[in-house]
Amino acid sequence: MSLDPITTEVVLSRVRETTEAMAHALFHSGYSPILRESQDGTAGLTDAGGQVIMVGGGIQYHSMLYTKAVESLLAAYPADTMRAGDSFICNDPYQAGNSHVPDMVVLTPVFYHDRRIAFGVSVAHKADLGGLVPGSSGAASREIFHDGLRLPPVRYWTKDGVVPEIENIIRTNSRVPDVVVGDLRGQVGSTRLGAERLIALSDEYGVDTLVEAMQSLIDRTRDRLRAEIASWPDGEAEAEGYMDHDGADLNTPVKIHVRTIKQGDRLTIDFSGSDPQTKGPINTPAQTCRAVSLLATIAASDPTIPVNAGAFGALDFVLPDGKVVSPTFPATVNHYFPTSHLAYACVVAALGKLNPSRAVAPPGLGNGAIAIGYKEGRNGKPTVQYELMVTSLGGTAEHDGTPMVMGMCHFTPSTPVEIVETEYPIRIRKFDIWEDSAGAGRTRGGIGFVREYEMLSDVMLTARTANHEQPGWGVAGGEGPPVCVTMINPDGPDAIELAALDTREIAAGTVVRLQQTGGSGYGDPFERDAARVLRDVLDGYLSAGAAQDKYGVEIVEGRVDKAATALRRKR
Repeated sequence: MSLDPITTEVVLSRVRETTEAMAHALFHSGYSPILRESQDGTAGLTDAGGQVIMVGGGIQYHSMLYTKAVESLLAAYPADTMRAGDSFICNDPYQAGNSHVPDMVVLTPVFYHDRRIAFGVSVAHKADLGGLVPGSSGAASREIFHDGLRLPPVRYWTKDGVVPEIENIIRTNSRVPDVVVGDLRGQVGSTRLGAERLIALSDEYGVDTLVEAMQSLIDRTRDRLRAEIASWPDGEAEAEGYMDHDGADLNTPVKIHVRTIKQGDRLTIDFSGSDPQTKGPINTPAQTCRAVSLLATIAASDPTIPVNAGAFGALDFVLPDGKVVSPTFPATVNHYFPTSHLAYACVVAALGKLNPSRAVAPPGLGNGAIAIGYKEGRNGKPTVQYELMVTSLGGTAEHDGTPMVMGMCHFTPSTPVEIVETEYPIRIRKFDIWEDSAGAGRTRGGIGFVREYEMLSDVMLTARTANHEQPGWGVAGGEGPPVCVTMINPDGPDAIELAALDTREIAAGTVVRLQQTGGSGYGDPFERDAARVLRDVLDGYLSAGAAQDKYGVEIVEGRVDKAATALRRKR
């Protein structure tokens, strides 16, 4: 059977509509702010064997983890033991391929007249699944058993409804069981919605037409990325960056090194020069490293290429076991995100040397999350605030970096101030731009921000951030931004600076300030238009002193002194 292009596009448009509807249902049924506001999740479709077809919204690299989860499920449950109406869950990173324990995977097989044609899949972060601290991601984790409840692939739902024994296990192991189960049921609903839509599409167009259209998308994606890579000159390029430390040994930075080799229409991404897996929780699973490297490759080539399993057909990976980007059991992985983000930035940097027309300065490296455990929330029950910390994008050849955007995911998951204060006994005293936080360049990085929290009760705080000691870097003569800073009572005599990964008991009345850095700069800062420098000063993004020191622009009484600027830049 060979489909004509029009039918193929019509069917795929309907599949795309299906995945968008799945994502809409997921985020609008979320109980927790981390899901409904920050959209830390995805919902999408794979084929019957687990090849990723399409995903709607949210954190895109999640979708590239679906395949491992499907393979794990098929190994645990033979095909003849699955029934229409079943939904399964798993969250063990070493079995399901999810990035860390709080990311729960839901899989719903799609049957058409007893033929399994696809899976509806969702990955979404849970506010708490046990572990050492509220939020399940503690600085003191030293093995995966510290990260919280781990579930192998297990049936969670049938045509008759939830399997109560499984749900009771989850409830018993969470500090916020109602929130976690509410989010989980929303995931199930989103995947079952996808199954219903695919069955309806099969009725309308024929099941073989649907299956062939989905396979054609994978094939075309593979061919498009190969053609893009083939247009680059053959060669090699390397890049590396450092995590501040692993949370266990605070004095030793951890290296991420990538070597990229382009030959013909294939690209090899080699992480064998990275440091060994760590004792502390900054390890990132190999599957996640592959996923973010794929996103980096698309960003460095043609961003209109779809994100699906076909893109892997153009890539080869060298990820030896036992590296910080490919740990072996039972290494802890709960603080994987900043490590993955750094791996992404390194791949983008290396590929920018192979394909300079798509070179871009790295996004800010200070990201992660904060988790705050309350004995009593606004509703009178124990609760956990889990909030993503974003940075900003780096400058490009033509544009300044976009502020406060998740670099690896390119969306804005900050939780609104009003939601935070409504949900939790906390006051946000400040949410403002951080002056001089962007890396200087002909095009500068996006601006960073300052966020201050006042605790209204005694809490357990875990700061899961990064880039407090190891700075980012610029491109083509641009500069990196300053490092991040997290402070307790920053304006008082008892001020304490926290490490990038830190867990503390915090008393009511304490103020916590997070200064999240901006993106890196692109090109020589002295080549930046002086009028744009002045505008940044007037907008509060840049101080007059930094305008002079970083950009060579003299500003007097709100205007550019052209003669003094020309003389300074000449020097």
